[in-house]
Amino acid sequence: MFKQLLFEEKMIKFYLSFLLIIPYTLFGQKFAIIGDFKGGDTNAYQVSVLVKSFNPDFIVTTGDNYSQYLGTIDYQIGQFYHEYISPYVGSYGAGDTVNRFFPTLGNHDLEGTGLTDYQNYFSLPGNERYYDFIKGNVHFFILNSDTSEPDGNTDTSVQASWLQNALLNSNSFYNLVFLHHPPYSSGLHGSNISSQWQYKTWGATAVFGGHDHDYERLFIDSLSYFICGASGSPLYSTFNNYPGTQKFYSDDFGAIIANTNNDSINFKFYNIKDSLIDSFSLNNTHLGFKAVDYYNKDNNLQLSVYPNPFINSINIKYFLTKSNEVSINVYDEFGKRIRFIPKGIQNIGYNEHILNTENFNEGVYSIVIQLNNYNFEIRAIKIKKK
Repeated sequence: MFKQLLFEEKMIKFYLSFLLIIPYTLFGQKFAIIGDFKGGDTNAYQVSVLVKSFNPDFIVTTGDNYSQYLGTIDYQIGQFYHEYISPYVGSYGAGDTVNRFFPTLGNHDLEGTGLTDYQNYFSLPGNERYYDFIKGNVHFFILNSDTSEPDGNTDTSVQASWLQNALLNSNSFYNLVFLHHPPYSSGLHGSNISSQWQYKTWGATAVFGGHDHDYERLFIDSLSYFICGASGSPLYSTFNNYPGTQKFYSDDFGAIIANTNNDSINFKFYNIKDSLIDSFSLNNTHLGFKAVDYYNKDNNLQLSVYPNPFINSINIKYFLTKSNEVSINVYDEFGKRIRFIPKGIQNIGYNEHILNTENFNEGVYSIVIQLNNYNFEIRAIKIKKK
């Protein structure tokens, strides 16, 4: 008996260690956000070194990537980020086979023949001035907020109608909007009324701007706004304390590194000394799935299963903020699905399912709640009855 108990204790410790090294998220990805780095100088170079030290999957910008009057577009962008561009037509090295660099147009990008240079240099979706793309569980919407945009830059424009329809039809976990002129800002240029659209109502998760050469995070009308304009161009120190400002920084250059999970997305701003200046997480509750009881590695709540480890049965508990069709899938440690439980339309509030596991072998199991074609996962351990 003692040997059996000792064996089971060792097995539990082994499986718990196993769980810790398995990636929790099904949709995890990392991307960088940079902005206002035109000029190709040392500061822009140092930011690029910082960005590449995090090995992001792709890069998104908030505009003013280059100025025709400060050198070529390849000198100001390609020398730092050619590894992310496809097809790459510059002279600083090899490009990528798939494009992983997604720029936003700023006012300096459009100087002189800038737009023509930009469209010849990059191969982007749509009309390239404003466009969208999806990476993992994130839908990105890139706008052109400059007054020269042929489809307009106000909330009644053709461009705004495009964004509204695209957001309303998005099925992604997170909908991130990028533009150069920030709707709200405490910096030198300040807020831009023409950029103050109904982002929250239309379905945006957060909005990112540049133009002011600083970093700022604001919370306005229940929506998070970020300014990432400190990636190389001379910094602005002016601070006007706009209502809703939660963090302002202009002491050094830097970039945002974002990490996505099933239930949250985390944004961290680092300066070029690799010091963490700000960290902020957005939880994924807008889909109608509210996490309960279980903490993942980022201390964000997810669904609950108990007991864990389990023997003959396990309770699966989750919370819905609106009625949704739900199904439960159970996978063994080899990735084989062994149970499919269609629950149909589930009501708002707490829902629970008791799963009989008497015939399960000892081992690690993945329990996946499927909600509107999105998956939320938790792992549990089956042990023998003592």
